[in-house]
Amino acid sequence: MKSFDMRSQRAVYIIVLAALICVMLSSFGHGKSIDRRGLVHAMGIDRTTDGYRVSLQIFQPSEGGDNAVDVTKPNVSVTVSEGRTVGEAVASAGSSLGKELFFGHLQLICLGTDTEPDDPYELFAFALGDKNISPSVDICCCKGSAEELMQTKVSDAETSAEALTDLIKNGSENSAALRCDLKGLLSSGGISAVPLLEVKEDTSDNSGSNSKALSECVSIAGTKVTCTDIVLSAKETRAAALLEGRAKKGCIAVKQGGADITCIIDKSRRRRKVSAENGGIVLHTAVTVSVIPDRELSPAESGILGRTVSAELESECNALQNRLFSAGADIFGTEQLIRQRMPAAALKYQGKKLYITPETEVIVKVI
Repeated sequence: MKSFDMRSQRAVYIIVLAALICVMLSSFGHGKSIDRRGLVHAMGIDRTTDGYRVSLQIFQPSEGGDNAVDVTKPNVSVTVSEGRTVGEAVASAGSSLGKELFFGHLQLICLGTDTEPDDPYELFAFALGDKNISPSVDICCCKGSAEELMQTKVSDAETSAEALTDLIKNGSENSAALRCDLKGLLSSGGISAVPLLEVKEDTSDNSGSNSKALSECVSIAGTKVTCTDIVLSAKETRAAALLEGRAKKGCIAVKQGGADITCIIDKSRRRRKVSAENGGIVLHTAVTVSVIPDRELSPAESGILGRTVSAELESECNALQNRLFSAGADIFGTEQLIRQRMPAAALKYQGKKLYITPETEVIVKVI
């Protein structure tokens, strides 16, 4: 029994020693200091005649680590390269930079005007093959070239990529744009609603202390439906946020009693179902939204306001869905809902144009 215990202890020691040796060898053989790595925080993708042009924002850490930013100096450099595929362009960028590109900090991928994800798995093959790239990385489009957006330098106390993602997040929370990530774009087959950004002026020559605040350089120009020429207006974006159940804030102004009343959206939720009616499919959407008016109202006035806001939002939601369904742009995952809830109908209409009639009910609670 004693010899058995000694053999067991010896085996444990050997296993621990082997693990330590493996860790040490991997550290010495493959470890790279931060100055030998290119930390990619954002990237732009533009189509060219022969392939793609990729613009990478490479973070430049000052002393103190990855999070240390000296706002008096540029905190990113931009590397631009081309290739037949995005992956080839990325590899070319790493070769010209002389560093190993690391995408573990990638926060944003921007698509230029001429870059449509009509084949998202081909376009983002480089991301699917890199385990360091998060599926929750933000996707956006840019009016003009994505390179112009990547070249924009900001003076905020954060990296350009962080400033841009904060802009998108704020726009989404206020129903000014719909937020989209890589996972969502891939699961939708490439047709999705993404934030549309616009560079206000050419800031590519700005550097150091001449960099400007983000609000002076970039703005949200709306929401773009990829693989189409549809750009949602502010009202349509608000309706889309309600139909997705993601409207956290925002506002709507209506006229009542000869006065304009502004209502702040407090929160919303959504329920959906589909049914077969009159030889077609009807999409029933029930939206419940709470609003806060900008003045004191009596119970009777609140009731009238609720009905007025409800009618306007219902009209906007139905009009938006009809526009999108006519264009074949299913940004709400309606066809997937039909496959789940009505598999027989989904098989019947497989390969055919699916005619969907939207019926939206908006219940407004005035608080």
